[in-house]
Amino acid sequence: MDFQTSILSRMSGFLYRCRADENYTMLEMTNGIERIFGHPADEIIGNRTRTFTSIMCEEDVPIMDQVVGLALARRTDWTMEYRIRHRDGNFIWVTETGGGVWDENGELLYLEGSIINIESLYQRIDEQTAGMRVTASKTNEILQSLRYLKLLAVNAGIEAARAGTAGSGFAVLAAEMRALANASEEAARAISNAQLKSG
Repeated sequence: MDFQTSILSRMSGFLYRCRADENYTMLEMTNGIERIFGHPADEIIGNRTRTFTSIMCEEDVPIMDQVVGLALARRTDWTMEYRIRHRDGNFIWVTETGGGVWDENGELLYLEGSIINIESLYQRIDEQTAGMRVTASKTNEILQSLRYLKLLAVNAGIEAARAGTAGSGFAVLAAEMRALANASEEAARAISNAQLKSG
């Protein structure tokens, strides 16, 4: 097996060359399109059975048009993430890096690039953010409890003042409750702010 064939067979995605038209009509595609996404290349090349845009998430097509159009105007490459619908119906996140190819007269010939499956990366990110959302929720619950504790401490202080000398010990306890609640609230807020920044 030659070098390119060997490498392409391990690639979690495919290489392409297409026209710069509304369907991104495929001229050439490597077999990763079928191996990873379930769509035979000969069904998409030349729009024989379906167009490339028909297997993209509809919401992502206008974004692609904008990104590609801007890159072509600047004659730079583009990199973007979007979703491809697998043959079984589920969407897979991919990252595409592509660019235009021009002839010696400056006429755009076609687009070409690579499309790589990054679904596992998105799943890991989603799992991590899910954990952060749970932690943030718990932090908010702690803050609510601390506000209640502060309210209790204030009320305890009022009752201790009403009791005069007899309530002096209770006043000390109320002050300690307030100090604990304030310190704990500051710590909880610091954790919450750190989560927001990292998110």
